[in-house]
Amino acid sequence: MADKVRRNDPCPCGSGKKYKECCMHSKQAQPRLSPRFRFEPGSYGGAGSFMPSIACLEQTAPNKWDYYFVLVDPGRICKRKKLAVSQAEEDLEAAFLQKQQSGSDYAVGEHLRDRGYVRVTNFKMVAE
Repeated sequence: MADKVRRNDPCPCGSGKKYKECCMHSKQAQPRLSPRFRFEPGSYGGAGSFMPSIACLEQTAPNKWDYYFVLVDPGRICKRKKLAVSQAEEDLEAAFLQKQQSGSDYAVGEHLRDRGYVRVTNFKMVAE
């Protein structure tokens, strides 16, 4: 799998639609890709206590993605979910910029660790 999704490829969000018919025009919905994983910014927590989070999903079959791990920055509590997601987006963008500059996949993890992200175990996903 390439680092870039082409317009006629299956959408990496897992909807089963072509990318051009699904998330191609949605800036927020475009996940970062690696050969086997994708990363999605989000929030963790609730009721006025949201933390920036980044989910790593592993492709286990065509158009099937399972949660591999979730990172959370417990040092930044946001009153609004949207702010936590925005911070996670910025952090993920910066992490992939570090990867691009260094050429190393490890740069992503190192950058997020340095920002304060930690791995969450036994996390629970809540549908919107």
